[in-house]
Amino acid sequence: MKVLGIFVFILLLTSSLSVLIDILLGFKLSHSLINLLNPFWVIESGEYVMIVFFLLLTIGQQIVIIIKNKANKQNGSN
Repeated sequence: MKVLGIFVFILLLTSSLSVLIDILLGFKLSHSLINLLNPFWVIESGEYVMIVFFLLLTIGQQIVIIIKNKANKQNGSN
């Protein structure tokens, strides 16, 4: 769960840094948000598959860790 929280925190931190730099350069907020989302509009389907794969890998790893911890707790209490 910590890894997922850190993953989301870094995502929000880098996104806000990108928007802040655009605003400091003189762009409006709407234009800086467009600049933030523009790479997702031009990527191809194979790149979408890789993004989804990495997201599922991160989330799936956390699910496996949670399941193992629950199994260890049940085996330890018997």
